[in-house]
Amino acid sequence: MRYFLLAVLTPLVMFVNAQSEEGKLKNVQKYPNYNWRKKLKIARKKMEEGSYYNAAQYLEDVYKAKPDKIEVTHRLGEVNRYLRDYEQAEKYYKATVDKDPDAYPNDWFFLGQMQKANGKYEEAKKTFDTYLKTELGKKDVSYKNLARVERDGCDTALALIANPTKIKVERAQGVINNAIQDYAPKPLRDGSVMFSSQKTDTAVNITTNQFDHYSAIFTAQRTGNSFTNKTIYPSPPNDPKTHTGNAVLSPDGNTIIFTKCDQYSNLENKMKCKLYRCKKSNGQWGDAEELKSLNVADGTTTQPAFGIDGESNEVLYFSSTRAGRGGYDIFYAKINSDGSFGPVQNAGSEINTPGDEMTPHYDVKNKVLYFSSNGHPGLGNMDVFKVKGTPGNWGPVQNMGVPVNSGAEDFYLALDEKGTRGFMVTNREGSTSPRGKTCCFDIWTVTLQRDVFLKAIYVKRGDATKTPITGVDASLYRVAGNNFEFVQNVITTSAPFVFPVKRNTSYKINGNKEGYWPSIDNLTIAEDEERDTIEMVFYLDPIIRKKIRIPNVYFAFDKSNVIEFYQKQIDSVVAVLNANPGYSVEVQGHTDSKGTDEYNDKLSARRANEVKNFLITKKKIAENRIIVKTFGERVPAVPNELPNGEDDPEGRARNRRVEFKIIPDKPDEAPEIEYYGEVVKQVKTGPGFTYGKKKK
Repeated sequence: MRYFLLAVLTPLVMFVNAQSEEGKLKNVQKYPNYNWRKKLKIARKKMEEGSYYNAAQYLEDVYKAKPDKIEVTHRLGEVNRYLRDYEQAEKYYKATVDKDPDAYPNDWFFLGQMQKANGKYEEAKKTFDTYLKTELGKKDVSYKNLARVERDGCDTALALIANPTKIKVERAQGVINNAIQDYAPKPLRDGSVMFSSQKTDTAVNITTNQFDHYSAIFTAQRTGNSFTNKTIYPSPPNDPKTHTGNAVLSPDGNTIIFTKCDQYSNLENKMKCKLYRCKKSNGQWGDAEELKSLNVADGTTTQPAFGIDGESNEVLYFSSTRAGRGGYDIFYAKINSDGSFGPVQNAGSEINTPGDEMTPHYDVKNKVLYFSSNGHPGLGNMDVFKVKGTPGNWGPVQNMGVPVNSGAEDFYLALDEKGTRGFMVTNREGSTSPRGKTCCFDIWTVTLQRDVFLKAIYVKRGDATKTPITGVDASLYRVAGNNFEFVQNVITTSAPFVFPVKRNTSYKINGNKEGYWPSIDNLTIAEDEERDTIEMVFYLDPIIRKKIRIPNVYFAFDKSNVIEFYQKQIDSVVAVLNANPGYSVEVQGHTDSKGTDEYNDKLSARRANEVKNFLITKKKIAENRIIVKTFGERVPAVPNELPNGEDDPEGRARNRRVEFKIIPDKPDEAPEIEYYGEVVKQVKTGPGFTYGKKKK
């Protein structure tokens, strides 16, 4: 059951064999004058050759003529499975078992797989249960062990879907994904990516070089999620006459290890791959050297990845079909100082299963091995897993969950040196797919959005040593519009305090300690924040006879509502009042010179009372601590007219205000107050302004 494996060895599965006989993909000759028996015979031959796309064309014609012929529905299930058209494969496998549940007993297993791939986990569980009870014939290959894993995977999938991770997965844009398949992406230190792909964007263009359908190693430059400047690697390491790919660079960039693959069987397009190495000298790659001590004559060795072992020795991880626990297992070998390799060792039973384990990637910084498997319970035909540790000391294997994994096939997860951003390969819906929704593999970007923490201290302003202040009551609030939702608080010690925070969220942090003025700081965590710890220093001002700043509130022309910007500014006034229960505040309303004296007196009263109500209802300041005074236009902050007598809209905007006068209960202990104002564009309205700008 390894029809998918060619995708991780070379990008061609279903099209190469089609090109040599029928030409272009969209114009496969189906011999319309042949009867259904002749077409069925051709379809059988095409399947033997591994030419599944062409086989499907003939079988679909036969199905139209003979919809009740069970061999046809069975074969249509098979070819669509090979073509990774999960919806069509499910349709035809279901038709087969409905016609005769015993004719092709393994179709129950494949039906369950296709249902699982299509996200029908409850249905798939029932189908796997049926298969496990089905009696197999002597010639039937048993998939019952794998069926048990698949059934467990259905329960795993339902749990993981209900609890998606914070990881962000998006299809890479630009030149990196062609019309067929792309694979083995590796982040490079300069921000670009090395990957494997076909030399041409079509496997069926027989007018191009006959070797263009071979895969090769490429690089592309990255800008955000878009990629440009696709460049093919030189030869060597590329080989114009064979499939080359799965390349990985050594940490110093002077060694590249990769695979060369040759097809040895048309059936299921089976490939045999070996590891090779090139070394760089004077900026040029030397000849390709086969790594004979790692390769095996009767199997495949592929997908190299640099890493370390428990003693911090550099090792090479890879996937191979040599003797192990199952089909493909993950192995490793120590890299000696002279470049030779130590004995090949199995990565361990914690990782390898009777199924297939492939595409290893080792995050050296965090000591985490990422790999893909169909032998551990998962969502689809191949899931990405991770395990922390080193050989002989692995932790528990963990499914990477949703959205990294899907009902389709997911593998080749590889991260940058920080272990936070990278790539993966998948054929999930949204990938390039000339047939069905899940035909072909594309490279997708991955961002591991780890939990984010605020790590901070409070220090006395002006303290060059930044010695933490102990005993500060630090409170974290989540900002939701005009509201503040309390999250948690701590009393600080000499060590930094830590608050968990979320991306794409704004916070207010208040610090209070006797003998200091309250500290109010704002923090917004961006959606694309890459840091997992945000370190900050907050400052407290000692309460001495010093100057503190109190803002004015400004209003749009002929308006009395307090806009959001000034609602936040008022926090400075609230902080002073909260820190000093004996203080009160005088709210003074003003207008510009437009309008009558009587109208402006009423307007200034409305403005002052709006601010008073805001302090009472939103900030919970007692009403008996607030005094309202109104001045209309009689006390301008600046002239309403220019020196030449012309109207000054900017001056009038500064006069449409509410000022605060702090009234302390103990004047001798009160700080000096500095009043200031910022006139934002939202209040620059009315005569003389257009969209907040002065008319010319």
